[in-house]
Amino acid sequence: MTLSKQPLPSAKSAQKRQTILLSVAGHLVSQGFSNSGIRALAKSAGISDRMLLYYFETKEALLHEALSLLFNDFSSHLDTILPQARASSTEIVAALVASSTTDASRPMLALWFEIVGLAMRGDEPFKTTAAQFLDEWERWIANKLAPAQRHRAGELLAQVEGSVMVTLLR
Repeated sequence: MTLSKQPLPSAKSAQKRQTILLSVAGHLVSQGFSNSGIRALAKSAGISDRMLLYYFETKEALLHEALSLLFNDFSSHLDTILPQARASSTEIVAALVASSTTDASRPMLALWFEIVGLAMRGDEPFKTTAAQFLDEWERWIANKLAPAQRHRAGELLAQVEGSVMVTLLR
């Protein structure tokens, strides 16, 4: 077994890292990727760009972790939208599309569609992150459906994504 040569982060260091992630995640939701250079991200966290790279080896690693944090929050939000264990396909689509019209959801969904656009170009970490998010959302939908309907999860996800995009554009 090979042991890592890097020291384990201290509790203070882990807390600082989490604080940075929260700041960067908030920046991404409010600004998107058009203003997400390393200096802008560091400024949003109240630290220098060198300190940002001290806590996160690369900008891609930082973005992946910040996006994962946002995704986890959004996934928790999904359970509040549709808390029951089972739902029909119609209920799932209606609840998810309706949730996209709230002022609170719009910035996150705008960021999501920006991620999708960057992923379509093959840009990392967006391609990997988008694939992970889609897989998780499809699993979430499948778990809400009756076992005999779970094969429709991908179809319902596509329906929701299309409906949400059209709703946001209008």
